[in-house]
Amino acid sequence: MNSEPHLNAETFSWQPNAKLLSLVLLMMPLLISLGYWQLDRAQEKREILAEFKANQESQPVAFELLDPSVNLQYRQVQFVGELDASRRVLLDNRVRNGRPGYEIFEVLTIASSELKILVNRGWVQASLDRNQLPEIESVNGKVLLRGSLYKVLRGGLQLDDGVRAVENWPGRVGWISTERAAEIFADEFFAYQLRLDSDSVGALTTGWPTVSVQPEKHTAYAVQWFVMALVLLLLTINANSNLKAWFKFKMSKTESEAL
Repeated sequence: MNSEPHLNAETFSWQPNAKLLSLVLLMMPLLISLGYWQLDRAQEKREILAEFKANQESQPVAFELLDPSVNLQYRQVQFVGELDASRRVLLDNRVRNGRPGYEIFEVLTIASSELKILVNRGWVQASLDRNQLPEIESVNGKVLLRGSLYKVLRGGLQLDDGVRAVENWPGRVGWISTERAAEIFADEFFAYQLRLDSDSVGALTTGWPTVSVQPEKHTAYAVQWFVMALVLLLLTINANSNLKAWFKFKMSKTESEAL
């Protein structure tokens, strides 16, 4: 094999670099798999947005009319019951418009049953003094609450906030779900939490993004990974052959024959 294939530009030839090829064989599947992973994420977000649109366009229903066999994510509902302000949960580190704050959770007992529902009343700004918790006006008596159902989406990383049990209410936690609410309150909870609408009784500052990253952005990320894989392939071919010199020779030969 010619030790310097670039010196012979008339024919295309290889001079493989074993170490470089080994690195490429490791990197290429990784880049391609990352691209397909982003495509899967894009499809997942499309399905979430489709569910959101379909359930948001439905008429609000009472708890008794819900069909637990179907996906109720983002379903519009109206529940009658009483909120328990004595055991309030503050979800920490919720930032809106650059301001730190809390999302306020309380437990709703449905009037027609003893089942508990975790209610997200919305966001409030936090004090600069971490020891000073926000003052929240309580909702007393039996009320009609309107909003949409929500279940924490799969994926993501939940950091341990160190809270095992709440001894002094209100309790401040780093994350919350219906499963964790069942542990904190030692009671049975409905599988979905209720996020209040802005015009509902008890609503604070409401409004939540449906997805944090839009499908189009995931698709763009996928294209970037695939382009990186293609560039790596071209660079590998160039580094292990006389491709550049051979291509220049072919171009110059074509030009001279055209004259």
